[in-house]
Amino acid sequence: MIHRHMIVLFIAFLAFTASLCSADILTLKDGTVYEGVITKENRAEVVIEITIANIKTTKTFPRYKVKSIEHKAVETPAEEKPSESKKDLDTDSENDSNKTSRESIREQSTKMRVSAADRTPFMVIPVIGMIGVETNANGLRKALHQAKRRKINHIVFTIDSGGGFVYDAVETLKVLKEFDEELTYHALVEEGAISAASVYVAAADDIFVRPDARVGGAVAYSEDNTSGATEVDAKFNSIWAAEIAARAESKGFPPEIFRAMVVLDAEVWFDDENKVFASRPSGANAQQIDSKGTILTIRAGQMVQIGMATEFTGEPNELGELLGLQNWSEVPGMGKRIMDASSKERIKLTEKFKFAIDTFADAREDFELNAPQSFSDYRYHIERNGLRVPEGTSVQLWRKRSSASIIACDIMLQALTQIADVNRRAKKAGALHLDIVPDSIGDDAYTTIQDARNWLQSNKNSIPQSALGG
Repeated sequence: MIHRHMIVLFIAFLAFTASLCSADILTLKDGTVYEGVITKENRAEVVIEITIANIKTTKTFPRYKVKSIEHKAVETPAEEKPSESKKDLDTDSENDSNKTSRESIREQSTKMRVSAADRTPFMVIPVIGMIGVETNANGLRKALHQAKRRKINHIVFTIDSGGGFVYDAVETLKVLKEFDEELTYHALVEEGAISAASVYVAAADDIFVRPDARVGGAVAYSEDNTSGATEVDAKFNSIWAAEIAARAESKGFPPEIFRAMVVLDAEVWFDDENKVFASRPSGANAQQIDSKGTILTIRAGQMVQIGMATEFTGEPNELGELLGLQNWSEVPGMGKRIMDASSKERIKLTEKFKFAIDTFADAREDFELNAPQSFSDYRYHIERNGLRVPEGTSVQLWRKRSSASIIACDIMLQALTQIADVNRRAKKAGALHLDIVPDSIGDDAYTTIQDARNWLQSNKNSIPQSALGG
């Protein structure tokens, strides 16, 4: 028995000393070299544990600052593998070959539970169409909440969008940050992550790109001198640029890249070590990605060259191997279903809003066309006391026009009610592009139209003297 315990301790000692002898070498682009043990490595950052004066400490570096990593192989002891040694040792103890069938079933059940626990589930969320409509922050929050609730720790964004509403992009950044501690984000740019869609790239932990993919053009406003709001536009762009750049930097990506996607006066360079700069670096081999006066849209090849993205031609279910994650397994369809439902809600609200606006405009045109008091073709005769009395045909015209105007008022009131309902639901869903009629203006319009309808109804059967002219 003592002999067996000594063998176990000896095997454990060999494994321990082998781990002490192993080391990784991390070289930064500025030439600094660190030797230690890499404890975490992904497209966003590298974490290395080093020992200084017998004190262990951990250092974290953004991936784009890392030039190279050399992993030293750990030598396996010449003795038998621990599992095999343990098997031999077990032969010295009681014979396990006589286990009951119940014990065997229990052992298999345990293995199945362990296998399920070892899975790395992920959710695919498509980022397509217009940001704020087909893809929106409200649907994103619902999807990420479900992922967290079901312990799905990895999210793959498959991105192909030409942009959309900046307000939704701002809200999207907030949502992604809200779940940042629990979830890991992987951005897969299929064709384009343009304008507002670029936030999904800036907030990702890893970026993968198809060979022809593009990212950028995230300017919020054009700063057109004819708009009369150049200073306001420039200020908003500056704030937005700082926000998206800070988010990208927190994930280990060059903030200069994302700032140049928004600000016209920004420029981007990189040197022969592919380090990114906001101005021309020293050295003859410096290359410019973006110049002043243009908005950056960076190509896949450039992103790969400077180390902020990995070219990828496979399917999302193949990313696990590239990420070094075991048992990478998709929870099929969940992300798409949630985003589709939110998209349908937005599209339905948009259609309802457009219908209500068009209906109101048509009814207002009918009201103005038929408003009886706007006509001067009413005939009358004067009675002995000097009172002007309208002729029968004039009264019929007045009634006909009044009835048409009353119907137009009813339609306008109904349209305003629908607009108010869309506003209420848009606020709840965060669809700010539909919440464009302030409640106060809607209430004033409703009161004005209601008063006009009441006047028409009260005077429908008799032409007021004021409408008969002099």
